[in-house]
Amino acid sequence: RMQDFLERLHRATPPTWVTHTLLGVNVVVFVVAAALGVSMLSPRADQLLALGGNFLPYTLEQPWRLVTAMFLHAGIIHIGFNMWALRDLGQIAERFYGNWQYLVIYATSGVFASLASLYFSASEAVSVGASGAIFGVAGAILAAVLTKPRMLPAPLVVHMRRSMFIFVGYALFMGFTVPVIDNSAHVGGLVSGFLMATLMSVRFDWDDFRANAWRSALLAVAGALVAGTVLWRLVPAPAP
Repeated sequence: RMQDFLERLHRATPPTWVTHTLLGVNVVVFVVAAALGVSMLSPRADQLLALGGNFLPYTLEQPWRLVTAMFLHAGIIHIGFNMWALRDLGQIAERFYGNWQYLVIYATSGVFASLASLYFSASEAVSVGASGAIFGVAGAILAAVLTKPRMLPAPLVVHMRRSMFIFVGYALFMGFTVPVIDNSAHVGGLVSGFLMATLMSVRFDWDDFRANAWRSALLAVAGALVAGTVLWRLVPAPAP
């Protein structure tokens, strides 16, 4: 049964082109930044800020930083870990939710991660990285295995539930113990990805996906727009 399920899932979403495109964009941005003189090992905060990093006083005036910060990284180790996680988790989530729903989850989670950071880390320092969006992808996978377990093979549910809890738990623990890790972005991405995916249809429930995918995706986007607008309006003013 497991093999049949995996084969059907691969047939439903043969190319995971969104994940591979996101990987490519992140790497290209990193290479371009290096070509512009940004250190590949330990870039300065002012360099990341100049390229679009998320920092409260600047982001309030330039909201586009909520997006650009998702594609910047603080060194080769930072991007290496993030791209490894994106490759592994992204392909699973993309097959679970389909290309376009997955793209919406990723992008929205990244923006909410940046928004959450404005209340904490990015109020005091420049915040960058794809990890908030990647945590949103992890949240989407958790939504599938926790809210729709009967539609998945039982061994797969057990394995993925354990793997995701270990990944999320370890990453959040590291975020609470290592000062330079932006845990607020991780939590913001995780929660938004989980909630959006809960509203969306999954590819492995083909009848529901075919009948309701667009409707459920629009509902999730509408909810995200409302929540995002509220959070943006409540962002605290920078300290004088």
